[in-house]
Amino acid sequence: MSRAGTPAVGLAVHLYASDGRWIAWYQPGLPYVWDTGGRWIGWFPWADAADSVERGDVLDPHDAYLGTVVGDRLLARTARRPRPVPRRVPEPQRPVGPPDVDRALALPPPIGYVDIDAGRLSGD
Repeated sequence: MSRAGTPAVGLAVHLYASDGRWIAWYQPGLPYVWDTGGRWIGWFPWADAADSVERGDVLDPHDAYLGTVVGDRLLARTARRPRPVPRRVPEPQRPVGPPDVDRALALPPPIGYVDIDAGRLSGD
C-alpha cells in the first residue's frame, strides 16, 4: 500500500495467447484487465485468494468467467468450478495503455486450458 492508502501500482504486465500474440494487460495493484486497445475486458475478483490459480481468474465486465492468468498467458480453463463473486468493482476510467509489444514465444497451453475466443477479448 502507498502512504495514501491506495494499492501500489506497478508497471504494466502483458498477457499473451498461446501463439504469442499480445492480447491483454493489467497493472499489479489494480483489479482491471484491458485489451490491447485500452478497453476494459475483465477484472480480478479473487486477487487476495490464497490459491494461486484462483487468484489469477479473470471475470469479464458482466461477471462471467473470461480466463485465467497462467504465467504470462491469458487462457480459459476447460473445466472450472463456479465460485460466488465476492464483490463488484466499479467500471474504471480508460487507462493510458502500455505501448505495443512484440510477440512472445508460442507455447502450447497447459493441459486443461485453451485460448480465449477472440470475440471475448474486445471491450464493450
